[in-house]
This record gives sequence, structure tokens and C-alpha cells, in this order.
Amino acid sequence: MKNILFIAAIIAVLVSCKSNTKTKSTDTATNTAEIETRNLIKKFKPIIGGSWVKSDYIDKVIKYQSPLAAADMATGLTVLVIDTQSVKGDSIITAAGWGNHEGSNLVLKFTPGKTKRTIKLGNFDLGYYIRFRSDDTTLVLYDYNPGNNTTTTTRYVKALNKKTKNLDDGIDYLINKGLIAGKYTSTDSSGARSNVTFTDRGGVTGLLNFLTYSIQNDLNNGPMKNLDEIAFDLYSPQQVSYTFKINKDTLKLYDTNANADSTLALIGKLKYTLVRRK
Repeated sequence: MKNILFIAAIIAVLVSCKSNTKTKSTDTATNTAEIETRNLIKKFKPIIGGSWVKSDYIDKVIKYQSPLAAADMATGLTVLVIDTQSVKGDSIITAAGWGNHEGSNLVLKFTPGKTKRTIKLGNFDLGYYIRFRSDDTTLVLYDYNPGNNTTTTTRYVKALNKKTKNLDDGIDYLINKGLIAGKYTSTDSSGARSNVTFTDRGGVTGLLNFLTYSIQNDLNNGPMKNLDEIAFDLYSPQQVSYTFKINKDTLKLYDTNANADSTLALIGKLKYTLVRRK
């Protein structure tokens, strides 16, 4: 009987030791993961905050002075808004814009991606590249396809530093700044002249009584989206839209009409000729 009790005691001690070993191993793994997350937050948080826009898209818009000319580049994830003040644990809920048309949320996690230089963003990996200074940074999105063992890389340029009210604020800012923001002398169809100012945040003065302008960039689908469009005082009773064309320092605004079945927009009468002031 004593031998049986002795053997039982030894077994209990061994089981306890194994249990303690498992607990210590689990604790060590947890601590390691927490340290890794803190290090990744420290590394990425100062860099990735703000509104980011797909760079090949915005580059083409500015090159051709036309969102319509760049519509073929407005695919996939075109806008990201990362609010680094909203970190909870190891994650941030990140606003994402798709094809300049639809919005959603992705979970950004400060955990290692497929390399030591990336973190997880939904099903993607997210990294960054600093060219010369911290304000000259490119976000890089990696989309791995295990089916054919390929990786698609998409780059993003920062539009705005802080959290924005609307998902498309950043892309609007870059388009406004790259296309028409500035001071102009305007001549209307009757010959009347005025000084007009467009701001890069969508404000306008000197053009009738308009207060705001918005350049259409959702041009991938639907009828009447075959011309570049600028709308004044959007969503207000006095909203007016024109077709616009830019040639060097001259911006022309035209009336826009519909074809017989309202599937295509047609250029109408020239309303305003605006010449950028030096």
C-alpha cells in the first residue's frame, strides 16, 4: 500500500511539472507576441497614418489632366484611410475605397505579414518605402495569390495626414490640386470677366455665387460618364454640372446634354473660359 501511494505521488509530481512547463511555454509565446506587436506599432504607427491614394491612378489623372483618361487605373483598392489614433490591442479598423465607387472596412493588424517588413491588412500585406524623408513615403500593398504563386504590388501616395471626414477626401484633394486649384481670369459666354479662385479642398469664389466644386472621379460604370465632369454646389438646389477640358493653363467649362436614350453625355455650348493667372 505504501508503495502504491509513493508511486502515485511521483506521478502527480511529474504531471504537475509537465503542466507547469506547458504554462511557462504558453506564457513565453504570449509575451513574445505582445513584444512583437509593440515593436511593430512603434515602427509603423508614425508612418502609415492618413489618407492614401493609389499612385498609378493619380499620376495618370494629372498627366492627362483628366479623371476619365485614368478610369482604367481606378481598379481594386484605390483609397485607404488609416487612423493611427484608433489602435485597439493589435488592430485598427481601416476605411477602404474600391474602384472609386464602393467603401468598406479592413482590419489592419500589427502582426507580421509574410515578411518581416510587412504587417497584415485584411487578406493583404502592407509595407512602406521611404525615398528620402519621412514625408516622402510610399505605402506598398502586396496581394499574394497562392493559386499561381504570384504577387501583385500596388503603391499608394499620401494625400492628407489626418483622419478625414469622408473616404474620398484624399483623392478629391489630389485631383483638385493636380488639375485646377489656383487663380484664374474667367470670361463667360457673354464676354463678362471675373477673377475666380479654386482651392485644393474644393472651395470656389468668383464664379457666379458658387461656393464649392467637385470633380467627378467615379467613371467606371453607368450611363452619362463618358466626359469629364465638374459639379458646383453638389447636392444643393443650385447644383450645376459642366463638362470640363484643360489645355495647359486654360480651363474650359461646357454645358452638358444627353443623347436620345440618355446613355451618353454630349458637349454643349461653351460657358466659361478660365485662364490661369501667373
